[in-house]
Amino acid sequence: MWFSHLRRNREIIVLSVTGLLFILTTFVRLILPLDGPFHKVFIDQSTTPQYTVIPNPSIALEVPPEYGSELYNSPFCNDRYGRQYLERIRDSMTGYCTTRSSENLTCFHSQNFSGGKDSFCIGPSAVFNTSNQKFKLGCELRELGEGERSSGIPGIKDLRSYWYGTGPRVIFDKFIEIDSNIVTQPTKNFTILIKREGESNPWHCLMEIWSTMMTMDILRMAINPATNAPFFGLEDTKNTQVVILDSRDDGPFFELWKFFAKRPPLRMDQLPADTTLENIIVPLPGASNPIWQGDWEVHSCSHSALLRTFSHRVLDLYQLDSNTPHSGDLVLTFIDRRSRRLINQEAYLESLQMRYPQVKVQAVDFEGMPLSEQLKVIRSTDILVGVHGAGLTHGIFLQEGSAMVEILPHDLNYKGFHNIAGLQGHLYLSVHADKPPEDGTPRQDWHWIDVLLEESRFFDLMEVAVKALYNKGFRSLDVS
Repeated sequence: MWFSHLRRNREIIVLSVTGLLFILTTFVRLILPLDGPFHKVFIDQSTTPQYTVIPNPSIALEVPPEYGSELYNSPFCNDRYGRQYLERIRDSMTGYCTTRSSENLTCFHSQNFSGGKDSFCIGPSAVFNTSNQKFKLGCELRELGEGERSSGIPGIKDLRSYWYGTGPRVIFDKFIEIDSNIVTQPTKNFTILIKREGESNPWHCLMEIWSTMMTMDILRMAINPATNAPFFGLEDTKNTQVVILDSRDDGPFFELWKFFAKRPPLRMDQLPADTTLENIIVPLPGASNPIWQGDWEVHSCSHSALLRTFSHRVLDLYQLDSNTPHSGDLVLTFIDRRSRRLINQEAYLESLQMRYPQVKVQAVDFEGMPLSEQLKVIRSTDILVGVHGAGLTHGIFLQEGSAMVEILPHDLNYKGFHNIAGLQGHLYLSVHADKPPEDGTPRQDWHWIDVLLEESRFFDLMEVAVKALYNKGFRSLDVS
Protein backbone atom coordinates (compact mmCIF):
# COMPACT_ATOMS: atom_id res chain seq x y z
CA MET A 1 0.00 0.00 0.00
CA TRP A 2 2.83 2.36 0.94
CA PHE A 3 4.56 1.49 -2.36
CA SER A 4 1.43 2.08 -4.41
CA HIS A 5 1.05 5.50 -2.77
CA LEU A 6 4.70 6.26 -3.50
CA ARG A 7 4.33 5.18 -7.11
CA ARG A 8 1.21 7.29 -7.48
CA ASN A 9 3.03 10.28 -5.96
CA ARG A 10 5.98 9.74 -8.30
CA GLU A 11 3.60 9.69 -11.27
CA ILE A 12 2.01 12.92 -10.10
CA ILE A 13 5.44 14.55 -9.68
CA VAL A 14 6.56 13.43 -13.15
CA LEU A 15 3.38 14.74 -14.74
CA SER A 16 3.69 18.04 -12.85
CA VAL A 17 7.31 18.54 -13.90
CA THR A 18 6.46 17.66 -17.50
CA GLY A 19 3.61 20.13 -17.50
CA LEU A 20 5.79 22.83 -15.97
CA LEU A 21 8.49 22.30 -18.61
CA PHE A 22 5.86 22.56 -21.36
CA ILE A 23 4.55 25.83 -19.95
CA LEU A 24 8.06 27.27 -19.60
CA THR A 25 8.98 26.21 -23.14
CA THR A 26 5.84 27.80 -24.55
CA PHE A 27 6.47 30.98 -22.58
CA VAL A 28 10.05 31.24 -23.83
CA ARG A 29 8.94 30.67 -27.42
CA LEU A 30 6.43 33.51 -27.04
CA ILE A 31 8.95 35.88 -25.55
CA LEU A 32 11.88 34.89 -27.77
CA PRO A 33 10.64 33.55 -31.11
CA LEU A 34 13.16 31.64 -33.21
CA ASP A 35 13.61 34.59 -35.53
CA GLY A 36 13.98 37.13 -32.73
CA PRO A 37 11.41 39.35 -31.04
CA PHE A 38 10.50 41.09 -34.32
CA HIS A 39 9.69 39.67 -37.72
CA LYS A 40 11.81 41.22 -40.47
CA VAL A 41 9.67 41.45 -43.57
CA PHE A 42 11.78 42.12 -46.65
CA ILE A 43 10.06 44.40 -49.07
CA ASP A 44 12.66 45.13 -51.70
CA GLN A 45 14.95 42.45 -53.16
CA SER A 46 18.04 44.52 -53.94
CA THR A 47 21.74 44.31 -53.22
CA THR A 48 21.11 46.02 -49.89
CA PRO A 49 17.96 44.48 -48.38
CA GLN A 50 15.55 47.00 -46.91
CA TYR A 51 12.76 46.07 -44.58
CA THR A 52 10.09 47.33 -42.31
CA VAL A 53 10.06 45.91 -38.80
CA ILE A 54 6.68 44.75 -37.58
CA PRO A 55 6.11 43.87 -33.92
CA ASN A 56 5.34 40.28 -33.13
CA PRO A 57 1.69 40.32 -31.99
CA SER A 58 2.54 37.89 -29.18
CA ILE A 59 4.57 40.59 -27.41
CA ALA A 60 2.68 43.74 -28.45
CA LEU A 61 1.59 45.61 -25.35
CA GLU A 62 -1.97 46.02 -24.20
CA VAL A 63 -4.10 49.17 -24.25
CA PRO A 64 -3.53 51.24 -21.06
CA PRO A 65 -5.82 50.00 -18.26
CA GLU A 66 -7.76 53.29 -18.07
CA TYR A 67 -9.62 52.21 -21.21
CA GLY A 68 -11.14 49.17 -19.53
CA SER A 69 -11.86 45.93 -21.36
CA GLU A 70 -15.42 46.37 -22.59
CA LEU A 71 -16.10 45.27 -26.17
CA TYR A 72 -19.09 46.25 -28.31
CA ASN A 73 -21.56 44.11 -30.19
CA SER A 74 -21.05 46.31 -33.24
CA PRO A 75 -17.72 45.98 -35.11
CA PHE A 76 -18.28 49.54 -36.36
CA CYS A 77 -18.47 50.94 -32.82
CA ASN A 78 -15.49 48.86 -31.69
CA ASP A 79 -13.30 49.97 -34.60
CA ARG A 80 -14.17 53.63 -34.28
CA TYR A 81 -14.71 54.29 -30.59
CA GLY A 82 -13.23 51.35 -28.69
CA ARG A 83 -9.85 49.88 -27.76
CA GLN A 84 -9.53 48.35 -31.21
CA TYR A 85 -9.01 51.83 -32.68
CA LEU A 86 -5.77 52.12 -30.70
CA GLU A 87 -4.74 48.53 -31.37
CA ARG A 88 -5.14 48.87 -35.13
CA ILE A 89 -2.95 51.96 -35.21
CA ARG A 90 -0.36 50.25 -33.00
CA ASP A 91 -0.22 47.33 -35.43
CA SER A 92 0.32 49.65 -38.43
CA MET A 93 3.86 50.55 -37.33
CA THR A 94 6.04 51.31 -40.36
CA GLY A 95 9.76 52.06 -40.46
CA TYR A 96 10.85 54.57 -43.13
CA CYS A 97 14.67 54.39 -43.04
CA THR A 98 17.13 51.96 -44.62
CA THR A 99 19.30 49.72 -42.46
CA ARG A 100 22.23 52.01 -43.22
CA SER A 101 20.55 54.87 -41.36
CA SER A 102 21.64 56.15 -37.98
CA GLU A 103 18.05 55.99 -36.71
CA ASN A 104 14.68 54.71 -37.90
CA LEU A 105 11.87 57.22 -38.39
CA THR A 106 8.70 55.32 -37.51
CA CYS A 107 5.11 56.24 -38.34
CA PHE A 108 1.74 54.78 -37.43
CA HIS A 109 -1.38 55.02 -39.58
CA SER A 110 -5.11 55.00 -39.01
CA GLN A 111 -7.51 54.04 -41.77
CA ASN A 112 -9.99 56.90 -41.68
CA PHE A 113 -13.57 56.58 -42.76
CA SER A 114 -13.21 58.40 -46.04
CA GLY A 115 -10.59 55.90 -47.21
CA GLY A 116 -7.44 57.90 -46.47
CA LYS A 117 -4.72 57.49 -43.87
CA ASP A 118 -4.19 59.63 -40.79
CA SER A 119 -0.67 59.39 -39.40
CA PHE A 120 1.65 60.21 -36.55
CA CYS A 121 5.42 59.72 -36.34
CA ILE A 122 8.29 59.45 -33.91
CA GLY A 123 11.81 60.36 -34.95
CA PRO A 124 14.57 59.31 -32.55
CA SER A 125 17.59 61.41 -31.66
CA ALA A 126 16.82 64.43 -33.81
CA VAL A 127 19.43 67.18 -33.77
CA PHE A 128 18.03 70.66 -33.11
CA ASN A 129 19.50 73.36 -35.33
CA THR A 130 19.22 76.66 -33.49
CA SER A 131 20.03 78.71 -36.60
CA ASN A 132 17.03 77.62 -38.68
CA GLN A 133 14.85 76.34 -35.79
CA LYS A 134 14.51 72.87 -37.32
CA PHE A 135 15.08 69.33 -36.12
CA LYS A 136 17.36 67.10 -38.24
CA LEU A 137 16.75 63.35 -38.41
CA GLY A 138 19.53 60.93 -39.37
CA CYS A 139 17.63 58.83 -41.90
CA GLU A 140 18.09 57.55 -45.43
CA LEU A 141 14.52 57.18 -46.63
CA ARG A 142 13.72 53.81 -48.18
CA GLU A 143 11.31 52.96 -50.96
CA LEU A 144 8.05 51.50 -49.75
CA GLY A 145 7.35 47.98 -50.91
CA GLU A 146 4.58 47.02 -53.28
CA GLY A 147 2.52 45.50 -50.48
CA GLU A 148 2.79 48.65 -48.41
CA ARG A 149 1.83 50.89 -51.31
CA SER A 150 -1.13 48.72 -52.25
CA SER A 151 -2.39 48.85 -48.66
CA GLY A 152 -2.29 52.65 -48.75
CA ILE A 153 0.74 53.25 -46.53
CA PRO A 154 1.86 56.80 -47.41
CA GLY A 155 5.43 57.85 -48.00
CA ILE A 156 6.84 60.59 -45.79
CA LYS A 157 6.26 63.13 -48.55
CA ASP A 158 2.67 61.91 -48.87
CA LEU A 159 1.63 62.45 -45.26
CA ARG A 160 -1.51 64.57 -45.06
CA SER A 161 -1.97 68.19 -44.15
CA TYR A 162 -5.18 69.47 -42.56
CA TRP A 163 -7.05 72.73 -42.32
CA TYR A 164 -5.66 75.78 -40.53
CA GLY A 165 -2.16 74.69 -41.58
CA THR A 166 -1.91 71.62 -39.34
CA GLY A 167 -0.98 67.97 -39.64
CA PRO A 168 2.22 65.94 -40.11
CA ARG A 169 2.84 67.14 -43.65
CA VAL A 170 3.02 70.77 -42.48
CA ILE A 171 5.26 69.96 -39.52
CA PHE A 172 7.68 67.90 -41.62
CA ASP A 173 7.84 70.59 -44.30
CA LYS A 174 8.45 73.51 -41.96
CA PHE A 175 10.18 72.14 -38.89
CA ILE A 176 11.98 68.87 -39.75
CA GLU A 177 14.86 68.02 -42.06
CA ILE A 178 15.83 64.46 -43.03
CA ASP A 179 19.57 64.01 -43.59
CA SER A 180 21.17 60.62 -44.28
CA ASN A 181 24.62 61.88 -43.25
CA ILE A 182 23.77 62.61 -39.62
CA VAL A 183 25.08 60.16 -37.03
CA THR A 184 23.53 60.46 -33.58
CA GLN A 185 23.40 58.79 -30.19
CA PRO A 186 20.31 57.64 -28.26
CA THR A 187 18.65 60.19 -25.98
CA LYS A 188 16.07 60.01 -23.22
CA ASN A 189 14.55 63.40 -24.11
CA PHE A 190 11.21 63.68 -25.92
CA THR A 191 9.72 66.69 -27.69
CA ILE A 192 6.09 66.71 -28.86
CA LEU A 193 5.67 69.11 -31.79
CA ILE A 194 2.25 70.79 -31.80
CA LYS A 195 0.77 73.10 -34.42
CA ARG A 196 -2.71 74.09 -33.28
CA GLU A 197 -5.85 74.87 -35.26
CA GLY A 198 -6.77 77.65 -32.86
CA GLU A 199 -6.68 78.66 -29.23
CA SER A 200 -10.27 79.27 -28.07
CA ASN A 201 -12.71 77.00 -29.92
CA PRO A 202 -13.57 74.11 -27.55
CA TRP A 203 -14.20 71.61 -30.34
CA HIS A 204 -10.96 72.25 -32.23
CA CYS A 205 -8.80 72.54 -29.11
CA LEU A 206 -10.14 69.46 -27.36
CA MET A 207 -10.01 67.28 -30.48
CA GLU A 208 -6.29 67.93 -31.00
CA ILE A 209 -5.42 67.51 -27.31
CA TRP A 210 -7.37 64.26 -27.26
CA SER A 211 -5.69 63.04 -30.47
CA THR A 212 -2.28 63.78 -28.93
CA MET A 213 -3.32 61.82 -25.85
CA MET A 214 -4.17 58.79 -27.99
CA THR A 215 -0.85 59.20 -29.82
CA MET A 216 1.06 58.91 -26.56
CA ASP A 217 -1.01 55.91 -25.45
CA ILE A 218 -0.21 54.10 -28.69
CA LEU A 219 3.50 54.79 -28.19
CA ARG A 220 3.13 53.14 -24.77
CA MET A 221 1.61 50.11 -26.50
CA ALA A 222 4.10 49.74 -29.38
CA ILE A 223 7.51 48.07 -29.09
CA ASN A 224 10.53 49.94 -30.41
CA PRO A 225 12.63 47.46 -32.45
CA ALA A 226 15.83 49.26 -31.49
CA THR A 227 15.30 48.81 -27.74
CA ASN A 228 12.76 45.95 -27.41
CA ALA A 229 10.88 48.30 -25.07
CA PRO A 230 7.89 50.60 -25.57
CA PHE A 231 8.57 53.75 -27.57
CA PHE A 232 7.36 55.76 -24.58
CA GLY A 233 6.73 55.00 -20.92
CA LEU A 234 5.06 56.94 -18.13
CA GLU A 235 8.48 57.44 -16.56
CA ASP A 236 9.50 59.38 -19.70
CA THR A 237 7.14 62.27 -18.91
CA LYS A 238 9.83 63.82 -16.71
CA ASN A 239 12.07 64.08 -19.81
CA THR A 240 9.31 65.32 -22.13
CA GLN A 241 8.39 68.79 -23.32
CA VAL A 242 5.59 70.08 -25.54
CA VAL A 243 6.74 72.63 -28.11
CA ILE A 244 4.05 74.86 -29.65
CA LEU A 245 4.92 75.70 -33.25
CA ASP A 246 2.21 78.29 -33.95
CA SER A 247 2.10 81.92 -32.82
CA ARG A 248 -1.48 81.92 -31.53
CA ASP A 249 -2.38 83.09 -28.03
CA ASP A 250 -2.39 80.48 -25.27
CA GLY A 251 -6.17 80.40 -24.81
CA PRO A 252 -8.15 78.70 -22.01
CA PHE A 253 -7.22 75.14 -23.06
CA PHE A 254 -3.47 75.70 -23.11
CA GLU A 255 -2.90 74.24 -19.67
CA LEU A 256 -4.15 70.84 -20.88
CA TRP A 257 -0.88 70.46 -22.78
CA LYS A 258 0.71 70.00 -19.35
CA PHE A 259 -0.89 66.56 -19.27
CA PHE A 260 1.90 65.17 -21.44
CA ALA A 261 4.99 66.45 -19.67
CA LYS A 262 6.33 67.46 -16.29
CA ARG A 263 7.88 70.54 -17.88
CA PRO A 264 5.70 73.50 -18.99
CA PRO A 265 4.87 73.89 -22.70
CA LEU A 266 7.30 76.04 -24.68
CA ARG A 267 7.17 78.07 -27.85
CA MET A 268 9.75 77.27 -30.52
CA ASP A 269 11.74 80.41 -29.77
CA GLN A 270 11.81 79.48 -26.07
CA LEU A 271 13.77 76.27 -26.57
CA PRO A 272 16.94 76.41 -24.46
CA ALA A 273 20.13 77.20 -26.34
CA ASP A 274 21.66 73.92 -25.15
CA THR A 275 18.89 71.81 -26.74
CA THR A 276 20.65 69.10 -28.75
CA LEU A 277 19.17 65.64 -29.21
CA GLU A 278 15.43 65.04 -28.91
CA ASN A 279 13.14 62.14 -29.76
CA ILE A 280 10.55 64.14 -31.69
CA ILE A 281 6.88 63.15 -31.84
CA VAL A 282 4.51 64.47 -34.52
CA PRO A 283 1.07 63.49 -33.14
CA LEU A 284 -2.24 62.67 -34.76
CA PRO A 285 -3.95 65.93 -35.76
CA GLY A 286 -7.24 66.97 -34.23
CA ALA A 287 -9.10 66.58 -37.52
CA SER A 288 -8.20 62.87 -37.55
CA ASN A 289 -10.14 62.23 -34.34
CA PRO A 290 -12.73 59.46 -34.88
CA ILE A 291 -15.40 61.59 -33.19
CA TRP A 292 -14.95 64.13 -35.98
CA GLN A 293 -15.36 61.58 -38.76
CA GLY A 294 -18.85 60.75 -39.94
CA ASP A 295 -20.29 63.56 -37.85
CA TRP A 296 -23.00 64.31 -40.41
CA GLU A 297 -24.65 60.94 -39.82
CA VAL A 298 -26.28 59.47 -36.72
CA HIS A 299 -24.82 56.22 -35.39
CA SER A 300 -26.15 53.87 -32.73
CA CYS A 301 -22.97 53.51 -30.64
CA SER A 302 -23.82 53.98 -26.97
CA HIS A 303 -20.38 53.84 -25.38
CA SER A 304 -16.82 54.89 -26.18
CA ALA A 305 -13.79 53.82 -24.16
CA LEU A 306 -11.82 56.47 -26.04
CA LEU A 307 -14.15 59.35 -25.17
CA ARG A 308 -14.75 58.36 -21.56
CA THR A 309 -11.05 57.88 -20.88
CA PHE A 310 -10.32 61.33 -22.26
CA SER A 311 -13.14 62.90 -20.24
CA HIS A 312 -12.09 61.22 -16.99
CA ARG A 313 -8.45 62.17 -17.46
CA VAL A 314 -9.32 65.84 -17.91
CA LEU A 315 -11.61 65.80 -14.88
CA ASP A 316 -8.94 64.03 -12.81
CA LEU A 317 -6.42 66.68 -13.85
CA TYR A 318 -8.67 69.30 -12.23
CA GLN A 319 -9.58 67.02 -9.33
CA LEU A 320 -13.27 67.06 -10.20
CA ASP A 321 -15.31 64.12 -8.98
CA SER A 322 -16.81 62.25 -11.93
CA ASN A 323 -19.31 60.11 -10.00
CA THR A 324 -21.13 62.12 -7.31
CA PRO A 325 -24.89 62.20 -8.15
CA HIS A 326 -26.60 65.59 -8.18
CA SER A 327 -29.18 66.62 -5.60
CA GLY A 328 -31.28 69.71 -5.01
CA ASP A 329 -32.62 71.85 -7.84
CA LEU A 330 -32.03 70.87 -11.44
CA VAL A 331 -29.48 73.13 -13.12
CA LEU A 332 -30.15 74.23 -16.70
CA THR A 333 -27.20 75.97 -18.36
CA PHE A 334 -27.88 77.93 -21.54
CA ILE A 335 -24.76 78.65 -23.63
CA ASP A 336 -24.68 82.41 -24.13
CA ARG A 337 -23.06 82.84 -27.54
CA ARG A 338 -21.74 86.10 -28.98
CA SER A 339 -22.84 85.20 -32.50
CA ARG A 340 -25.58 82.93 -33.89
CA ARG A 341 -27.71 83.76 -30.88
CA LEU A 342 -31.27 82.70 -30.14
CA ILE A 343 -33.50 85.69 -30.80
CA ASN A 344 -35.34 86.79 -27.62
CA GLN A 345 -33.30 84.35 -25.51
CA GLU A 346 -33.27 86.61 -22.44
CA ALA A 347 -37.07 86.81 -22.34
CA TYR A 348 -37.40 83.06 -23.01
CA LEU A 349 -35.05 82.16 -20.16
CA GLU A 350 -36.78 84.52 -17.74
CA SER A 351 -40.14 82.92 -18.54
CA LEU A 352 -38.59 79.45 -18.27
CA GLN A 353 -37.40 80.21 -14.74
CA MET A 354 -40.92 81.34 -13.76
CA ARG A 355 -42.48 78.17 -15.18
CA TYR A 356 -40.05 75.86 -13.36
CA PRO A 357 -39.09 77.36 -9.98
CA GLN A 358 -37.44 74.04 -9.02
CA VAL A 359 -34.94 74.54 -11.86
CA LYS A 360 -31.98 76.90 -11.66
CA VAL A 361 -31.78 78.56 -15.09
CA GLN A 362 -28.49 80.24 -15.95
CA ALA A 363 -26.97 81.72 -19.11
CA VAL A 364 -23.20 81.29 -19.24
CA ASP A 365 -20.68 82.81 -21.64
CA PHE A 366 -17.81 80.31 -21.59
CA GLU A 367 -15.57 82.35 -23.87
CA GLY A 368 -12.62 83.74 -21.95
CA MET A 369 -13.49 81.79 -18.81
CA PRO A 370 -10.62 79.66 -17.40
CA LEU A 371 -11.09 76.00 -18.24
CA SER A 372 -11.17 75.03 -14.57
CA GLU A 373 -14.21 77.31 -14.10
CA GLN A 374 -15.87 76.05 -17.28
CA LEU A 375 -15.59 72.48 -16.03
CA LYS A 376 -17.02 73.36 -12.61
CA VAL A 377 -20.07 74.89 -14.30
CA ILE A 378 -20.51 71.85 -16.54
CA ARG A 379 -20.11 69.33 -13.72
CA SER A 380 -22.94 71.04 -11.81
CA THR A 381 -25.17 71.15 -14.92
CA ASP A 382 -28.01 68.71 -15.56
CA ILE A 383 -29.34 70.18 -18.81
CA LEU A 384 -27.02 71.85 -21.32
CA VAL A 385 -28.85 73.96 -23.90
CA GLY A 386 -27.44 75.90 -26.81
CA VAL A 387 -27.71 77.00 -30.39
CA HIS A 388 -25.53 74.73 -32.53
CA GLY A 389 -21.89 75.55 -31.92
CA ALA A 390 -18.62 74.51 -30.31
CA GLY A 391 -19.91 75.28 -26.80
CA LEU A 392 -21.89 72.03 -26.91
CA THR A 393 -18.55 70.20 -26.89
CA HIS A 394 -18.78 70.65 -23.11
CA GLY A 395 -21.28 67.78 -23.23
CA ILE A 396 -18.20 65.54 -23.08
CA PHE A 397 -17.81 66.52 -19.41
CA LEU A 398 -21.44 66.39 -18.25
CA GLN A 399 -22.34 63.72 -15.73
CA GLU A 400 -23.65 60.59 -17.39
CA GLY A 401 -27.42 60.70 -17.77
CA SER A 402 -27.59 64.46 -18.27
CA ALA A 403 -29.44 66.13 -21.16
CA MET A 404 -28.02 67.93 -24.18
CA VAL A 405 -30.43 70.19 -26.08
CA GLU A 406 -29.38 71.58 -29.46
CA ILE A 407 -31.15 74.32 -31.41
CA LEU A 408 -30.03 73.94 -35.02
CA PRO A 409 -30.20 76.54 -37.79
CA HIS A 410 -33.13 75.87 -40.10
CA ASP A 411 -31.31 73.92 -42.82
CA LEU A 412 -28.39 72.43 -40.87
CA ASN A 413 -28.36 68.68 -40.19
CA TYR A 414 -25.12 68.21 -38.29
CA LYS A 415 -25.07 65.12 -36.02
CA GLY A 416 -21.79 65.44 -34.13
CA PHE A 417 -23.29 66.51 -30.80
CA HIS A 418 -26.09 63.97 -31.15
CA ASN A 419 -23.41 61.27 -31.40
CA ILE A 420 -21.40 62.62 -28.45
CA ALA A 421 -24.52 62.58 -26.28
CA GLY A 422 -25.17 58.96 -27.21
CA LEU A 423 -21.60 57.89 -26.47
CA GLN A 424 -21.69 59.57 -23.05
CA GLY A 425 -25.07 58.18 -22.02
CA HIS A 426 -26.93 61.51 -22.22
CA LEU A 427 -30.44 62.30 -23.36
CA TYR A 428 -30.23 64.25 -26.63
CA LEU A 429 -33.01 66.55 -27.84
CA SER A 430 -32.97 68.82 -30.86
CA VAL A 431 -35.11 71.27 -32.74
CA HIS A 432 -34.57 73.18 -35.97
CA ALA A 433 -35.09 76.91 -35.90
CA ASP A 434 -37.89 78.52 -37.86
CA LYS A 435 -37.22 79.24 -41.50
CA PRO A 436 -35.93 82.81 -41.94
CA PRO A 437 -38.40 85.09 -43.74
CA GLU A 438 -37.77 85.72 -47.43
CA ASP A 439 -37.06 89.42 -47.84
CA GLY A 440 -35.43 89.40 -51.25
CA THR A 441 -31.89 89.85 -49.93
CA PRO A 442 -29.18 87.19 -50.42
CA ARG A 443 -29.00 84.63 -47.61
CA GLN A 444 -26.03 84.97 -45.27
CA ASP A 445 -23.91 82.02 -44.19
CA TRP A 446 -25.68 80.23 -41.31
CA HIS A 447 -22.57 80.62 -39.16
CA TRP A 448 -23.35 84.28 -38.55
CA ILE A 449 -27.17 84.44 -38.51
CA ASP A 450 -29.15 84.63 -35.27
CA VAL A 451 -31.83 81.94 -35.11
CA LEU A 452 -35.54 82.38 -34.50
CA LEU A 453 -37.54 79.76 -32.62
CA GLU A 454 -41.21 80.30 -31.92
CA GLU A 455 -41.84 80.68 -28.18
CA SER A 456 -44.24 77.73 -27.94
CA ARG A 457 -41.72 75.43 -29.67
CA PHE A 458 -38.99 76.54 -27.28
CA PHE A 459 -41.11 75.75 -24.21
CA ASP A 460 -42.27 72.41 -25.63
CA LEU A 461 -38.61 71.46 -26.02
CA MET A 462 -37.66 72.63 -22.53
CA GLU A 463 -40.58 70.79 -20.94
CA VAL A 464 -39.37 67.48 -22.36
CA ALA A 465 -35.80 68.11 -21.21
CA VAL A 466 -36.70 69.26 -17.69
CA LYS A 467 -39.27 66.58 -16.90
CA ALA A 468 -37.05 63.82 -18.29
CA LEU A 469 -34.58 64.58 -15.48
CA TYR A 470 -37.04 64.99 -12.62
CA ASN A 471 -35.87 61.66 -11.19
CA LYS A 472 -32.17 61.82 -11.96
CA GLY A 473 -29.74 61.18 -9.11
CA PHE A 474 -31.25 61.84 -5.67
CA ARG A 475 -34.24 63.74 -7.08
CA SER A 476 -37.79 62.44 -7.03
CA LEU A 477 -40.39 64.71 -8.63
CA ASP A 478 -43.74 64.09 -10.28
CA VAL A 479 -43.97 65.06 -13.94
CA SER A 480 -47.56 66.25 -13.65
